[in-house]
Amino acid sequence: MSAVRTWFWPAFALVYPFVVWPFTPSLEGVVRAKHFFVLGALLLGLFLELTAHPQLHLRDLTRMPAFLRRHPPLVLALLLAFWMGLSTAFSPQPEVALTGSLAHGGDGLIWSLMMVGVLVLGYLRALADPGLGERVAWAVVGGASLLALGAGLEVLTQRGLYYPASPGSLPLVTFPGKGHLAAYFVLGFGVAAGLYLQGKGKAWPLLVLLGLSAFALGLTYNRAGMGGVALAALLVLWKAPRKGLVVLLVAAMGIASGWKAVALANPGGGREVASAHTFFTRLYFWKAALGGIAERPLLGWGGGVFESYWASYLSHEDKTAFVREELGREGYTKDYILPPGPVVFILHANGETQVLRIYLFRAHNFMLEIALKWGVPGLVLFLLILVWSVLARGEWALRLGLVALLPYLLMWFLMAEYEPSAYLVLGLLCAKNASRPQALAQGLEG
Repeated sequence: MSAVRTWFWPAFALVYPFVVWPFTPSLEGVVRAKHFFVLGALLLGLFLELTAHPQLHLRDLTRMPAFLRRHPPLVLALLLAFWMGLSTAFSPQPEVALTGSLAHGGDGLIWSLMMVGVLVLGYLRALADPGLGERVAWAVVGGASLLALGAGLEVLTQRGLYYPASPGSLPLVTFPGKGHLAAYFVLGFGVAAGLYLQGKGKAWPLLVLLGLSAFALGLTYNRAGMGGVALAALLVLWKAPRKGLVVLLVAAMGIASGWKAVALANPGGGREVASAHTFFTRLYFWKAALGGIAERPLLGWGGGVFESYWASYLSHEDKTAFVREELGREGYTKDYILPPGPVVFILHANGETQVLRIYLFRAHNFMLEIALKWGVPGLVLFLLILVWSVLARGEWALRLGLVALLPYLLMWFLMAEYEPSAYLVLGLLCAKNASRPQALAQGLEG
């Protein structure tokens, strides 16, 4: 049983990106599979944690307040879970907020509480196992490397391994879009750079893994991800100049090689990196999100609910430009807000009337996204947990992975394909500021 506890969370981190619904390549199916997988992992993780402390009894719960006072991250996590529940109860559509987006169901209360559960169980296990962070770091790098190999194979063969997709949309592997896939390569690069900085493992294999993540990131042409990689490399440069120069060189060569591979395999699959088009379309998402936050700043809308209302917070001119620039369509005339269904756009172009249903809305900024779902207090609680983890002592691998991910998340958002990995990293880093091993049992026993 001890070996299972030692390797359970590293195995979770390694396998999670590849959990999909077999024979059904759809976003809804994948998110459903990940729900079941995470729920099973939480139940098993809870069992392993309870059996690790046979000396504890129900009467020890009376000492829980004293234990929580010594572990502020757990208090913040529990407060965040409570606020999520409150936001859901007072949502305009509590039934949607409970289960999440009607398109995929990956951001409701049920899912979000499971994310808090991953954070808490990871935190508790790390209290008793100081080496857990390094093992999870290697698992994250391993998962990113396997995804990178899959991405390279997709670009080479011009075929999706799981999702059916046009050559210009590749690579995807097990992610719904190449921009989303880029997140895991950023996380893997940052973690590998931290392992290299700390001298964890031989240098050459780590540099190969670094280059592999950078190459795969280049295949996605994701500029926010490149900013995260640059930030990680600069932090290594600050801590150890020689190693930092090596990391910068490997990152530049890897990303450039990825660009070249896309250009050779599919000249239409890349894009102009210097183009500001994506940034300006993001402004419409941000404007709508800020309007929604201003409408419900305290409790938010609940997970998935704002998808039915977002168009109300853009002007007619904004929606005309949004349809043209983001969706590539012309002739926007009017729209209908029909909760809990999608926003319906009516288009008139070339003498024809078209109906366009938009089922998804994402703020494309993780802070706006959290504030929309759980209100400003929910965002503050999450940011406090984030700051606590970033300021953790040591554990440079996981810290660099998390910090590298932040520039990406300012232009994107947390999603089911990698969110549990991020919450596990948060929990392990928060535990680094906690007390000695066996703190759970000792804390409850007084």
